[in-house]
Amino acid sequence: MLTYEATHGTDTYTGEAAHIKGEKPTAARYDATMADEERDDVDNLIYMCGDHHTIIDKVEADWPVDKLTSLKTDHEAKVRALIEEGFASVAFPELVAAVGWVSSEAPVPLSADFGLLPPEEKILKNQLSNGSRHIIAAGLSSRRTVGQFVESEAQLDPDFPERLKSGFLARYHELRSKGHKGDVLFELMCGFSQRGAKNQAERTAGIAILVYLFEICDVFEK
Repeated sequence: MLTYEATHGTDTYTGEAAHIKGEKPTAARYDATMADEERDDVDNLIYMCGDHHTIIDKVEADWPVDKLTSLKTDHEAKVRALIEEGFASVAFPELVAAVGWVSSEAPVPLSADFGLLPPEEKILKNQLSNGSRHIIAAGLSSRRTVGQFVESEAQLDPDFPERLKSGFLARYHELRSKGHKGDVLFELMCGFSQRGAKNQAERTAGIAILVYLFEICDVFEK
């Protein structure tokens, strides 16, 4: 289990970012030839529950680098395929569920920045990999539906669009302040977009909203 769905309060992420090649000399599968930044790069990280994180490090012989890398590659390919397929069926009910947290956000002043970068330039500027690029490209296919949803919500609540953006921007700047960037930052933002989601359709809707904001506001801009 990677997420504990709370009956009361906020869901808690129980998953952990495990190193494929160890972070320290005493860690499992440590590779002395790696640069420090490579060790914490998304390509050397695999998301696991706490129990399996312990197992792969304690029983190193059963979990060599090539086996973990293959496991990561296969899992990411399956998840990416499910997400890309899911974008085609994103609809208002899933979007409503994905933004349930927005009502507690305070709106921020309208941005005066009209010089936003197009998605492709943002992808290059943030050094996002082809995996992130595929998710963004697939997510853009649902931007019309997300845009219509945001407009409909704004009819009832004029501050809704700004509260939606402020929630994502606050999380984005928080993660940037902690040094996260590139694919790691994108994956953490995807996790943020899916908070409270109860099924795959709602999780996909959350990512569709993130991609929509990726295009129309300064998330990933700086």
